[in-house]
Parts: sequence; C-alpha cells; structure tokens
Amino acid sequence: MNNFDTTLNNCPLSKMSDTYLFSNEQLEALFRRARKEGPVTYMPDVGYWAVTKYADTKEILSNKEYFSAEITQQPLIPYGPEVLELFKRRKFGPRPTLSNNERDDHARLRLNTLVGFSPSRNKKLEPYIRKLVNDAIDAFATDKQADLLKQMLYELPALVLFKLLGIPESDVQDIKMWSDSRLVLSFGKPDMQQQLHAANHICDYWDYCRALVEQRIDNPQDDLPSDLIKTRNGDDSVLEIEDIVNIVYGLLFAGHETTTNMSSNAVLTLLQHQESWQAIVKDPKLIPNAVEECMRFRSSVVAWRRLVRKDVEICGVKVAAGERVMLFLPSANRDEARFDDSEVFDIHRKDARRHVAFGFGRHVCLGASLARLELKIILEELNLRLPGLRLVKEQSLMPVEAVQFRGPEELWVEWG
Repeated sequence: MNNFDTTLNNCPLSKMSDTYLFSNEQLEALFRRARKEGPVTYMPDVGYWAVTKYADTKEILSNKEYFSAEITQQPLIPYGPEVLELFKRRKFGPRPTLSNNERDDHARLRLNTLVGFSPSRNKKLEPYIRKLVNDAIDAFATDKQADLLKQMLYELPALVLFKLLGIPESDVQDIKMWSDSRLVLSFGKPDMQQQLHAANHICDYWDYCRALVEQRIDNPQDDLPSDLIKTRNGDDSVLEIEDIVNIVYGLLFAGHETTTNMSSNAVLTLLQHQESWQAIVKDPKLIPNAVEECMRFRSSVVAWRRLVRKDVEICGVKVAAGERVMLFLPSANRDEARFDDSEVFDIHRKDARRHVAFGFGRHVCLGASLARLELKIILEELNLRLPGLRLVKEQSLMPVEAVQFRGPEELWVEWG
C-alpha cells in the first residue's frame, strides 16, 4: 500500500467522504500534491484506491478487460437494511442500463438513446434554452444583485431536460427534490432517518418515470420517451419497456444535477478571473473554447468509479482483482504531464477540449453536446445582458454536500 502522507491543512485524502467540507482551493491543492507524491493512494474510509493522473484515468475508463463500470451507481455508504426493505416493499427495481451497464446490450441501449441528443434535437432545443436564460435574467435584471444558482442555474438544466423528456414544468420542484434525495443517498453521508426519507423520495421518482413511459405508449408526444417507444416498435429485442423506464430514470438525474454544477462552476471561475470574463464580453467567439477550459479547470463531476476485474498495476501500485478505484476527474484535468501550465486558467488553451470532465470511452456522457450548448448559451446571454457581472465579496462559495458532484451552494453576483 502507498505510504503517501495525505494530510493537508488537516484534510486527508484518505478521508474522501469528507471532501465536501473542502474549499475548491483546498481540494485542488490536495490533488496537486497527490499527483506528485502519491498518484495512486488507498482511502480506507470508503474502501477505494484514489487515482489522480490523466493517463491512468483514461486507461481505466477505456479498458473493459481490467475495469468494470458496474459499481458506478452504487452508494458510497451502503444502504441500511431498513432502506433495502423499503425498496423491496415499494417495488423499486432499476437495473444497469447505461453508465453502469457492462452487459452485451449496452451498445444497443446507448445507440438507441442517442436519438435524444442528436444535433437536430439540440438545434430544436436552442431557442427554448435561450428563452429560459433570458426569462431568468428579466426576473432579476433590475435588482443589481442575484443568487445565480437559485435564480437561474438550479432549475434551468432541469427545464431543458424536462422539455426533452416531455415532463410538464409544474413537476420541476418535485423532480428536483427527488434528485436531491438521490444525490444525498448515493453520494452523501445520511443517517438512517435521512436514508429512509430520501429512499421514499427515490421510490416516488421511480414510480413517476414508470407512469410517464406508460402514458407515452398510448399518447405519444414530441419527446424522448415517445421516440424510444417508436424505435422499439413493439420489439423487445430492440428495446424493452423496462429499458425505457430505466433510461428515463437515469437521465432525469444525471442530465441536470451535473449541468447545474457545471454551469455554476463555470460562471464562478470566469468571474474569479475577470480578465477572462472581459475577454469573452469583448469577443463572444471565445466562448466555445472558454466552455471547454471551464470544464477542464473545475469539473463538476469529482469522482467516477470502477471495479478491478483482474490483478493490475496502476502507476507502479499493484491493485488486486475485486478492489475498487475512484478516478478523480478534476485532478486528471490538471495533470502537469498532460496540460502545460495546468493550474493556470486559460480560455485560449488550444487543447482544452482534451479534458475528461465528461468521462471517456464507451461510457462517456451521453448528454455532453447538450450540456456544452446550455453553458454556451448561458454565457452568451449573460455577457450580452450583464457585461459588468462580478462576484459579491465575502460569500462562502462552499460546495454542495456530496462527494461525487461539486458546485457552489450559492452564487451571489452583482452588476451596474
């Protein structure tokens, strides 16, 4: 086992389940030290090997023979027996479908789901996204101050995804609440009472997805569930109804929590580097590459996980079959061995798009193109409407209480 001393300001990497208590700067400094002194380190509090280098991360994400994605959606802290009994009683039964699917049907399911993220579908969504952004700005433009997270970035990605999935805006708050519960249950540190409360929400979430798909069987609309049912055309060898329920359930969570955090991290980073903000105000053509650099510099997905299938050596450290690895994507994206001046935020960086913020390989994020489009539009409209945007001083900017995803709990800005 690696004997790397991970202590930094009393925040040890070996206590990964407490990293939501770290500021961005603390966590980034810890990763920087880990890459140099112990790029593969065991974390006993969660039972995972931490992997912090870019090359190792890409190899693990692309090597199906040695590493399995089957544990991707497992909770960081195992469910208690009361939670398992609740799931059984309420017939909560998701099965591996996309990000955690290592069965032979993964490629077929993924290919059929991609219909919802085609360039033509994204183009169709663009006016709607732009309207959402401008409606949000209209609501606070005269206030000279706003919490961008609460007043724009929290709901906007969900509304876009709901448009794609055919979900009415009236259900936004319920689904966001259920998603928050799923986030806490999967990647937080809830006590038993909190686990049971969140588990009930997740079952409500599951029931909602099943009801939505069943409605579309008899009443198709212009949305992804209807497209998937049309693709299925009654043939279980193409898609089963259960597949479609699982796809909707997975997308309703992953498709907006990550984009909310990605967008808030991007705005925060640009406003912390005012010269970069002013550069894109003067030249909006810089925005697409700025989007990539924001994702490289401060990724919203902190950690992704794999199960080791065969004995393997990672960066000189022997890891046995059956052990688990946690890939720290923000660390990989700042690896000095891959990116020149990796700790510098540079919206002109030529290879910024080589980041792994969306993962890599056969399980790379399905909605990457839509997420990029959303952030591009957000930055374009904020630049146009509020070019003098700046951070309100003396706010905490501490992240949400989750290990796997990272973004500020609030984002106060001012202008004028």
